Amino acid sequence: MNRILLPLVMLLIFVIEGSLFQVFAPEQYGSDLLYIPRFVIVAMVIIGIFLGRTHAIIYGLIFGILYDVVYTELLGVYMFCLALIAYLLSVSHLYVRRSYTLVVLVTMVAVFIVEYFTYGINLMLNITEMMHEEFFSRRLLSTLGLNFLFSLILLYPLRKYLLYLKQMEEFQKH
Repeated sequence: MNRILLPLVMLLIFVIEGSLFQVFAPEQYGSDLLYIPRFVIVAMVIIGIFLGRTHAIIYGLIFGILYDVVYTELLGVYMFCLALIAYLLSVSHLYVRRSYTLVVLVTMVAVFIVEYFTYGINLMLNITEMMHEEFFSRRLLSTLGLNFLFSLILLYPLRKYLLYLKQMEEFQKH
């Protein structure tokens, strides 16, 4: 049961990110800011920090493919980006794991990189005409704020669960 719960939680986060958030999106109520939830990325990085790089890369590949199929016309952009982010930012160093501030900072760096990477690809392929200043002021800052709040909410319970999984994994080895 413990092994299947984490993928189910990630799938639930993916569904919430893609469907429920659209109902409550501030831009539907007259806001000029774009709030892009990147909850799967936040959770993936937290998983990488506490369970290791391999878990994060697997989740990055799987949910990257899901992002590509569900949200974009270009296959492979999110798959590559999420796997790369998982590889680069899954710092399982004990010092990082102990500090909530560092974990949140690493998740914000991940969201920042994903936003700029996808913006750059879309700009390069002429899929978007949004200028950098508009992207930065209208989308990037609000997206970082939203995902910052989500990472603060998610970090404590997910950390406790991941440490429990790691402890159970070590217990089963002995």
